[in-house]
Amino acid sequence: MFSVSREFSPCGKYCAYISQQGKFVVHDVETSAVHQVYTPNMHLNVPCTSFAWIQAGDGEKKSKKKKARSSLVENGTNAQLLVAFGTSKGGVALYNLATAAIEHAFKGDGHTAPITAIYFNASHNPDALYTAGADGNVIEWSISQCSQRRVHRIGVEKLTCVLAHAGTVLTGAKQLKLWNVANDTLERTLIGHTSNTQLLQLVALDEDNVYVLSGSVNDRNLSLWMLSDDESTSPVATFALDDVPEYVSPKVVQRKLHLIAVSRTGVAHYFVRDMGKLSVKKPYRASHTFEIAVDTVSTKKQAVDRLPVFVATVQYSPQQENILLGYGTELSVRFEQVPIEEDVKMNVIIREPLKVLESKTKAGELKSKTPIIDSDNVEYMNPVNSNRKTVKEVEIPMEVRLENLSTPKTSSKNMIHLLVQGLHSRDATLLKNVFAVDDSEMVQQTLGRLPPQYVSALLNELSHMMQMKTMHVKTAVCWLKHLINIHASQLMALGSSNLLANFSTCLGIIEYRVEHLNSLSRLRGRLGLLIDQIDRSKNQAANLDDKSNMNVLVYQEGDDSDVDSMLEKDDTDLPGSSNEEMYDDEEDEEVETGGYANGTDVRRNGYSAKDSDRESMEVSD
Repeated sequence: MFSVSREFSPCGKYCAYISQQGKFVVHDVETSAVHQVYTPNMHLNVPCTSFAWIQAGDGEKKSKKKKARSSLVENGTNAQLLVAFGTSKGGVALYNLATAAIEHAFKGDGHTAPITAIYFNASHNPDALYTAGADGNVIEWSISQCSQRRVHRIGVEKLTCVLAHAGTVLTGAKQLKLWNVANDTLERTLIGHTSNTQLLQLVALDEDNVYVLSGSVNDRNLSLWMLSDDESTSPVATFALDDVPEYVSPKVVQRKLHLIAVSRTGVAHYFVRDMGKLSVKKPYRASHTFEIAVDTVSTKKQAVDRLPVFVATVQYSPQQENILLGYGTELSVRFEQVPIEEDVKMNVIIREPLKVLESKTKAGELKSKTPIIDSDNVEYMNPVNSNRKTVKEVEIPMEVRLENLSTPKTSSKNMIHLLVQGLHSRDATLLKNVFAVDDSEMVQQTLGRLPPQYVSALLNELSHMMQMKTMHVKTAVCWLKHLINIHASQLMALGSSNLLANFSTCLGIIEYRVEHLNSLSRLRGRLGLLIDQIDRSKNQAANLDDKSNMNVLVYQEGDDSDVDSMLEKDDTDLPGSSNEEMYDDEEDEEVETGGYANGTDVRRNGYSAKDSDRESMEVSD
């Protein structure tokens, strides 16, 4: 597996890359042989993380110090190839290809973290070298003085790529930002990628038309930005690949862009577009694709293996109709010129398997060896104790056990809460548990209760899932289908430009996957959307009719016993009722017994017993 750091030399004679072991490997393009392998001494040097080719002439300082063993002749003058290394400790070293050794180490404090990207452009400034580090700084180095010139403090965000042009510096992380070198101020922020940017290539037609190609870690599309337009913050065109781009090589011929992009799967995509007729409505498809397959006749296998393409370019081809492909593995690499046929869109090139250097056995040496056993010092194991393990088992601490506990299965009750919490905090674990549910009814109920402010965040997460494997794409399509059906009004309120920007990634992936289907199959999704909306409107109308026909109040008439009981209850509060008579009887009894208790009058209904006795005496008289 190759790293992302891979480049052709300015003359096109060599191709170099940094291996997974930290070695700097240089191949001869003409012979496909290994020209040099530089292995840094870990005791004296530090491993290199990135590199850039530098072509120095006779008049420069570094080409005079040592006599070059091999030189390149270009335009009648001798030119010496140098390589600038960015190290893991934040420094810069200069490697001489002629002497195969580190020639200079740049002076200065450098970065406080590993260098993630290095950029050199002879047409922009032949004496300036720019590096970006994980500490968030961009440092400008002087090649002639081999020293640090200026530090641009961008921020604390880890930078992944850098590019300089015409007094500006373009840095890449999760967003592309254009800075003014003179006063270190931010001019523009280019929005379009969802993850860290790993590729930046300058495409300059002239001084008034300057473009930049970019590719991110989890994005299948290449974005083309216009730097010469001060108000442009969105891409002017996108190019769709089958997987994440790992290498790009642009070339402009008669105001037409010839672009070669190599994806992570090892497929080379060739685009040809007129720079005056660019559009961002949908991603452009490759005019030609190139793949390398292994011949099954020689290997005697039924399955066809693929030799991944790791570099491809049209800059150093002797003819315009050819493309230079570099394919293979780190153990064996082959370079080949392949003609471009206009009638053939998908090119599958069959080649014999590459020969890998293997250690040869000596003549007469057996493949299996019998060990020499000393019978006095050998302990023979019987079947009882042969499986006994002598290694002491390591007890897992409780903290690790708690961390390994899986999240409980998501139910319909708490799914909406987990979804909102995961979108708000961007917790990948919560979102993974929610998206693991593929029940259509449960997904529909969850999205029906989703607040409108989280629709855009959910759409970004689904776009990220659609760039993964087929299993994740299936789940993302299920959620995306119900999201469009339920929240169609919120999505349409965004406007055509914002809606296209949000759905550009999804549309590119969907178009690529349904490209081989006929037109009737593509019509199915639109008809389904219309039918679902019609059914939903009918259901809502039926629910409103049911609610309008419902009785506001229902009165149920009871039997005679209930009426009598209610009347008796009401009579208890009326004057002259049985309760009042009962109170009169009690008063009479109290009068007969004296009606006094501790010298106080007993009163009922506001009258004392004396008053009632006086009134009775007056009546008798």
